[in-house]
Amino acid sequence: MPAATSTTGFFQVEPQLPNAWDEDATLRRAADLFLPSSTLKAESADLHSFAADVISPEIFAAITNAETQLPYLNGGGYTAFGAPQDAATLVTSPGWNILQDFALASGFVPQAYDAKLGGSARVVEALKIALWAPSSALTTCPSGMQDGAIEVLRTQLKNNTTPPGWTKDLQDTRTKVFEAALARLMNTNPREAWTSGQWMTERAGGSDVRGTETIAEWVGMGADGVDLNGLPLGPYSISGFKWFASAADCGVSILLAFTPKGLSCFLAPTRKLVNGKVKINGFRFQRLKNKLGTKALPSAELEIKGMRAWLIGEEGRGVAVISTVLNVTRLHNAIRTAGFMGRGLSVVRAFARVRTFPSRPAPNNYLYHIPLFNKTLANLTVRYRADMLVATFIAGLLGAVSTNQRTVAVLPSSHEDNVLLLRLLTSVAKAYTTKHGVAHLQECMEGLGGVGYLENNETPHLNVARMFRDANVFPIWEGTFDVLSTDTVKVLRGKLGGECEAALGRWIKQVLSAGSSAQLSPAKQAVQARWDAFARSLPSDKDTLMPHARYVVNTIGDIVAATLLVADAERDGNEVAAEIARRFITQQFAPDDVKPVFGQTAGVSRMDQLIAFEGDNEVLGKTQRAKL
Repeated sequence: MPAATSTTGFFQVEPQLPNAWDEDATLRRAADLFLPSSTLKAESADLHSFAADVISPEIFAAITNAETQLPYLNGGGYTAFGAPQDAATLVTSPGWNILQDFALASGFVPQAYDAKLGGSARVVEALKIALWAPSSALTTCPSGMQDGAIEVLRTQLKNNTTPPGWTKDLQDTRTKVFEAALARLMNTNPREAWTSGQWMTERAGGSDVRGTETIAEWVGMGADGVDLNGLPLGPYSISGFKWFASAADCGVSILLAFTPKGLSCFLAPTRKLVNGKVKINGFRFQRLKNKLGTKALPSAELEIKGMRAWLIGEEGRGVAVISTVLNVTRLHNAIRTAGFMGRGLSVVRAFARVRTFPSRPAPNNYLYHIPLFNKTLANLTVRYRADMLVATFIAGLLGAVSTNQRTVAVLPSSHEDNVLLLRLLTSVAKAYTTKHGVAHLQECMEGLGGVGYLENNETPHLNVARMFRDANVFPIWEGTFDVLSTDTVKVLRGKLGGECEAALGRWIKQVLSAGSSAQLSPAKQAVQARWDAFARSLPSDKDTLMPHARYVVNTIGDIVAATLLVADAERDGNEVAAEIARRFITQQFAPDDVKPVFGQTAGVSRMDQLIAFEGDNEVLGKTQRAKL
């Protein structure tokens, strides 16, 4: 054998990423569980096409450009003569702009409000977010806040309450401003559409917004200039400092500021027209953030001075208003994480199809012939399946609540219970899924060996390292695990806590009693027993429960995931789905001192591979003829 050189010898065949709508059994089963069959049939071709688009060479080239040509402040924010750059300050890469345009043109955010899809619209949106997120270079961040802003403005326009002391003309003007902003946020033409910011985080408080040092002063109408729709700027002038503002290139932002009546919520365009020229509406970029991941996403520190804005909702009730945005963005984070997990597994499976070992005789020399690898991949797949179902369940709940339509049997049977579970479980789902995503992607990197650790800009479809870096943000923004665990305990021990707990108990019983599979009977009994024991064990006092808030979130997450896995398996009697449900329940609910049963049979090894490569007939067909 001749010695290898830099251009001769063995070169690994490059793995090819398949269309996830064809290859990802977990994604398809989530769609089957949470969409009516007629809706799934009608949307399937579009989802397949979308899944192909997000892994196109053009998209991956844009990711590489966005990741290597990072956003910056032109001249540090100033001209050569020291004047502020104003609207030309922030510069984003061509790649970022291509990805942003793709997200806007695809219309998955406004599709969440499609009346024809009704209660299913949120699930269709969630499936597209899962497909798009790992290819998006985090353009999904402004998309999520765009979605939240739409929800807030729709609610405001529906209620259309007039603040005390406002004239009819002023109220009518605000309505026109909100309608025009909503039209921009719902627009799918990238040249006209807006994304949104959500400016809350400050130096003093972080997630504790009572530490807000931003002030809104009533100054009346008559501001210099108009917004980009040609409408008047708002009667409030806002000044302060926002320490972490992502999606700084947005067209509009929702932000918190104090008025004499307390912390209030405002809508402000980020740009204005003054004498026909585009100017920044009363803020200045202090600097861009240097982050572990999400590097293509422009996150900034902003000094706000004289930003003209409109009040949203009731003065002094800003947290209640902006919580609508938070609920939407927390759902986005959960489903993005699931999408990242699915893409990571897809890359590992693609690698396993082509990676061979010289020490093993052909044809049984592929990575997918190794039992330990299959078990590792099976364990990751079980976790992914659980988290995907939990995240999509929240999308289903939000769709049911916002439209008052229950479209599938796995959702609670009453509207009231859908409302209660959405309030309780949104924080749980975001905390629960995002924490798993980081460890999951580390395992996917490891599954590729050394190449997984590389920033594969030359083969960007295999760049799990980038996804790992980016995924670390999901457990942090929109509420860390501790913040969301605290929120969960406050809900459980708040005025609606008893109703939320009862609604969750009713839903668990509803789902577990719906099927009749004798094979899954022990698993269902274990889930019900775990819930009953957990509910009985919780102390009634909030302060006593608070130090154990993480345990509460993890346990509720496990129980909800287990219930959904049972529902998925009983829906069609699928052998692999049933085994996934059993494994998850055994792993999560068994005592800590339970050890694995050694002397594993070939049948168990075979099931590991069925879980890991479900739907891959080529791999499963080859290994059925091989000795594992």
